[in-house]
Amino acid sequence: RTHAFCRQKPTVKAVAAMPPSTESYVNVPTYAPVDRSVPDDEEPLADDLIEFLERRQSCHNNPARVSARRVVGLAVVVAAALALLMVAGWAATGGHRSASTGAAHGKFLALDSMKVLGDGQGGCDWGADCKVAGCCTHKGFKCVEKSSYWHQCEASSDDDGGNSDDDNDDECSEPEEDCTESNCCSDDDYACRARTDGMWWESTCVEKSSDDNGDDNDNDDDDSGNGGGVLIGQHCGQELLTETDVKQRWAIAERCSHEMIRQMSKDDKLRILHGSSGGLGYAGYISVQGIQGAQGKVRLTMNDGPQGYNGYTDSTIGKGTQFPDLIAVAASFDNETAAAFGAAIAEEFRTKGCSVLLGPDVEVSRVQLSGRTFESLTGEDPYLGSQLGAAYVREVQSRGLIATVKHWLDNNQEKNRQELDVDVSDRAQHEVYMLPFKAAIDAGAGAVMCSYNKVYGEYACENSKLLRKLLREDLGFKGFVVSDWGAVHSGKPSAEHGLNIEMPEAKHYSNLGSELSQGRIDELSGQVLTAVYAAGQIHGQGPTIDWSWPPPYFNDATSAKHSDVAKRVIIESTVLLKNHRSILPVKSGSKILLVGKACHDEKDSSYSQGSMFSAGGSGYAATNKAVTPYQGLKDAVSDSTSVDWIAEASGDLVADVAVVCVAAHEEEGQDRKDLILPNAQEMVDTLKAESGIKAIVVLAIVPGAITTEWIESADAALVMFMPGERIGPAFADILLGKASPNGRLPVSFPKQDEKRFTAEQYPGVNLKSSFSEGVLVGYRWNEAQGVPSAFPFGFGLSYTSFRFSGFQATCDGQSVKISLQASNVGENDGAAVPQVYVGYESLKPVVKQLRGFKKVHLAAGASEDIAMELSEFDLSYYDEPTQGWRSAWDKGETVTITVGSSATDVLWTTAVTCDAAAAILSIRK
Repeated sequence: RTHAFCRQKPTVKAVAAMPPSTESYVNVPTYAPVDRSVPDDEEPLADDLIEFLERRQSCHNNPARVSARRVVGLAVVVAAALALLMVAGWAATGGHRSASTGAAHGKFLALDSMKVLGDGQGGCDWGADCKVAGCCTHKGFKCVEKSSYWHQCEASSDDDGGNSDDDNDDECSEPEEDCTESNCCSDDDYACRARTDGMWWESTCVEKSSDDNGDDNDNDDDDSGNGGGVLIGQHCGQELLTETDVKQRWAIAERCSHEMIRQMSKDDKLRILHGSSGGLGYAGYISVQGIQGAQGKVRLTMNDGPQGYNGYTDSTIGKGTQFPDLIAVAASFDNETAAAFGAAIAEEFRTKGCSVLLGPDVEVSRVQLSGRTFESLTGEDPYLGSQLGAAYVREVQSRGLIATVKHWLDNNQEKNRQELDVDVSDRAQHEVYMLPFKAAIDAGAGAVMCSYNKVYGEYACENSKLLRKLLREDLGFKGFVVSDWGAVHSGKPSAEHGLNIEMPEAKHYSNLGSELSQGRIDELSGQVLTAVYAAGQIHGQGPTIDWSWPPPYFNDATSAKHSDVAKRVIIESTVLLKNHRSILPVKSGSKILLVGKACHDEKDSSYSQGSMFSAGGSGYAATNKAVTPYQGLKDAVSDSTSVDWIAEASGDLVADVAVVCVAAHEEEGQDRKDLILPNAQEMVDTLKAESGIKAIVVLAIVPGAITTEWIESADAALVMFMPGERIGPAFADILLGKASPNGRLPVSFPKQDEKRFTAEQYPGVNLKSSFSEGVLVGYRWNEAQGVPSAFPFGFGLSYTSFRFSGFQATCDGQSVKISLQASNVGENDGAAVPQVYVGYESLKPVVKQLRGFKKVHLAAGASEDIAMELSEFDLSYYDEPTQGWRSAWDKGETVTITVGSSATDVLWTTAVTCDAAAAILSIRK
């Protein structure tokens, strides 16, 4: 994520380049150089130690955008001569570190925020900023300001010694001290006022004027609203503390935001509309001036990602759980799993002091090669994403966080995502690409992130049709739209067309005060405040954001409970593709041989981002707690079963079962080159030739669809979708039969020769992509074109067998009720997932589409009655001529209802006709 200070000139009394890394940054392929020029009014310390507070922590270059992270204060001490050498060395290598350093890229700054160098004096470590650290307390020393960003502990000639900064708390070391966060500025003749110049500190101590009322953050220069005084926001909307109905919460929130916005100053309203620096380590930061809540100052602290907290640096590794990627949630086919996942993520973000979660991703997997398939919980079906996304969002919002649904809209490939212009029919937009967003908004999502690409010739973040017509009018969205980082290309047009917040800074939004009407400013800022109210953050339901040192993002948010959730998601999402002769689960006392690096190693040096078990990008949460399949299995075996591992198949091998671990990889910013599972065919064939191997199991760790040409030579195959740090324990439980693989494919696995797109459709021609396949996305395309998949959407075997009976479907004029019974007739526990598909004449060219699913866990011999209900909306299509929804009932069409174990495996089918006159449900345009 890019931040303002990545491009600002730093005010430091030095010219320096930082030394090679002493900290390995995570997920940072290249780095943007920092401007080290010296201000005209300051001189470099040419012959002394160069000491300055580095404000940029990791301004880095991602394949698609410059990325950066906040920094708090770090002291870096480098000899001037060394600094000059490093400048020359950096220039000579073109910004890249030499191969001898052991890393592919260099960086200017590479120290942990809490690290200092060597021995110090006066009670301070050498290199520590005595004002930030609160040191320099020894007699004979005092804390001396050395630059605008730096204080050093030095020997004092004063007899009293001690920390001169602390001797008088009434005085602020103006202008750099934030008086709202300290004990300074207590003199009656001074007031602590909000800064308005965009500096990284927030408030400063200034002398009161004759008419000053003493309020903090007063802004007497503004003649609108309340003049800048602090409003007590929780005085409005006390019922939000108990109201649980989503529509009622938003109605209350909207009323309160309108009341507050009328009283806020114009400057305070404008500050809400863009990110600013000073966020202490979060991807994005906004300080809401002029209004306070039950927890004090209102701050929007934004961070990635939807599958774990991305702290970006070594300092935070292991302090957040690396959950499975969201594609695994899609593979669970289970609302309860999605809810548990969302709750655990939200709890960790709360612990980190993060109030805006940048997720979930709900894009439909249109292109199987898309480099961000791993990060969406929708898979290739919008109904699946609607159900799971809504469950996720409800848990996030109920915990006082703002869920940010992304990326709006048609961001369905990474290749050329910054410039690609997409053309999509209105029907495909509403039925396929908008549907998961609609469900998330109905569940209470407070924010939507607009994407990088163009749609209909205009960038998504300044697209009136996308932001005003489709999002606000058609979906009824009342929260705020935030740009993806760096996705804004204009100021006034973006604001006029519906973008509330530009991130990470006011690159284009700096002049909105003179470009927009007061009414438009009120509308945009009011929508932001509405989302803050709706999440309960004004009334104390948001996370505690303690602006002390160390900041809350350093908090350890992990727990045994969250670890269990991560493991549960893996088990619920693991798909059994094949189990010849019931090889799995492995019998007790077997000799098990694990083969392949992915069994034993988390990292792969060929990846620029991510790991074996978690895909790369802004959503990647680095961990030092990953348990590999080999370690997990070794820890789980307690009987005569033996476990060994080899990196490659060679020599005379003997085993009852050989497990081949192979991983495909995916990264944000680029699409995959192909769908081949690397080395799978070669490894399986090699083991097949070994007479000492009795059975071969393939463990495929994948970010999305793959081809399965190797499966004929394997006896069994398990698929895990980017499982994260708890892969080892989950794998062991599944392999040994302590748990059953309960997942279903959220994307179709194609045959090798499948040709789905023309060049105009993907990747596009001349940076234009036509979604001319319309609504034929995923399995819909396969069925309509008569092209079977190798493994269809919704497919998944179990360690047991199920019998389905008692099917019935009835229509009462308001809904179709479907009932059946599922029975576990096998010897092992397992989960059945019956799926309901519907088809009718007006749905064509779609043959049938998913409109219901239910996962039931059944012990061996158990049975359970299952009921599902289809509303009129579930039987509706988007009618382009009338620009609205019409149902099969409204047109008197017969609906074919199919219950299956996948999109192609039919268990039962029937035809239902509902009396249109009895259909009383109304469909709003």
